[in-house]
Amino acid sequence: MEKLRVGILGARRGVCHLNNFLALPQAQVIAVADRVPERRERVRERVEAAGGVMLAEYDDLLALRPDAVMVASNAKLQVQHACMALEAGCAVLSEIPGGYTLDELLRLRATVEHTGGFYMLAENTCFWDFFRYWRKWVVEGRFGALSLAEGEYVHYLPHTLEVPSGEYLTPSQVRAAGRSDARPVWRADQPPIQYSTHDLGPLLEVLDDRCVSVTCRSGPWRCAETPLRSDGQFALFETAGGALIRILVTLSCPRPDEHRYRLFGTSGGCEWFLYENFGRYYDTLMEHREGWRKHAIGLAGALDDTSTGHGGADLKVVRAFTDAVLGGQPSPIDVYRAIEYALPGILAAESADLGGVPVPIPNLRRERFSGTRFWDCLGLPQQDPPLVT
Repeated sequence: MEKLRVGILGARRGVCHLNNFLALPQAQVIAVADRVPERRERVRERVEAAGGVMLAEYDDLLALRPDAVMVASNAKLQVQHACMALEAGCAVLSEIPGGYTLDELLRLRATVEHTGGFYMLAENTCFWDFFRYWRKWVVEGRFGALSLAEGEYVHYLPHTLEVPSGEYLTPSQVRAAGRSDARPVWRADQPPIQYSTHDLGPLLEVLDDRCVSVTCRSGPWRCAETPLRSDGQFALFETAGGALIRILVTLSCPRPDEHRYRLFGTSGGCEWFLYENFGRYYDTLMEHREGWRKHAIGLAGALDDTSTGHGGADLKVVRAFTDAVLGGQPSPIDVYRAIEYALPGILAAESADLGGVPVPIPNLRRERFSGTRFWDCLGLPQQDPPLVT
């Protein structure tokens, strides 16, 4: 095929994917489906100008027999919608976390295996530019043996109720308006740690590892706008390689949105905080060992179009997916790797419910994990990034 014919399910988060697929010369958006009329109307002009159609029902989108489907529905429906697309013969790009329960992930794996279909998880943080340098430094042995890693995701999401127009409101807004037509969104009662793929995914790729056990504890439930979920959770994952990864996720604490990542090795380490937008680096072979060396690395590379979402990472995701499907290449984040991103968070929530009891994380591959293929897609830089002066 010369162009990948794409259908998009969901005109909320899916709008970003719509814009990026429309920007790819090797892709053609043939339809967008969403049951909320207001969402359809917001993107109708763009879709129809590109030769596509707006639809209310997912079944009608699948009836058009697209080559691929972007699943941008809520997390509690992502596996169902992905499996429907795979059964219809479509390649699937799924929003995160990709699955909500262990049973769902087992169903997803079985569907990919029996259909032989193409599946990719759209974890955009893995495509952030600074992780390419981190992986380069790890491969080069700059930090020695990696013992510890950390990731933190702070994102205040108090808009936990949805009204028929598709607008998300806070409980306070619903009460003030005297509305009785609001219902909880899918993230309203989601254990925060289940939204950990943004942190765990890229760290697993940098470490070339998978998690084998987890212990997790929940914070209190004090945020009035998010009464159905804990204010935040800390999880400690053990990897097959013997490292420990600590992850914090809070969706209920008002602060500026933040990502933080750190690596600790026997010969050095590095860290990156979103609010600073540069990286810190240290190894024991540096001439001046008094402090950090600061590198000018951020979400985007020098040639990235940062207007495409998440520092340009969203465009990289759809391009990697499109190129892999058209080129007959392996998925950069296939169903087994997607499970290794999502299942640890699911089982971390179980650990928290049990008061922090360690919970084993099974290997759901059909064979032993032999290493990541992600960097074959993204590639590593040849040179170190410039220093911050």
